[in-house]
Amino acid sequence: MLRGKRVLIIAGILLILLGTVWASQGAGMLGSGSFMDNNSTYIYLGGAVAIVGVLLLAFGVIPRQGKQMAPTK
Repeated sequence: MLRGKRVLIIAGILLILLGTVWASQGAGMLGSGSFMDNNSTYIYLGGAVAIVGVLLLAFGVIPRQGKQMAPTK
């Protein structure tokens, strides 16, 4: 696996997790007593971050169509 793809996959997973935590806190589901609890701003920000994470993960997992390696002799 190429290093760039590995970075995209790891970054995507981390952003999905971060976005999920932010959205859950914004919805008041984690109840940590933070300033983010029951704040709809963090629901939207968390959702946006999670979507960016899904896109990065997709770019890291889905193979490219253009370039193909030449067979070695």
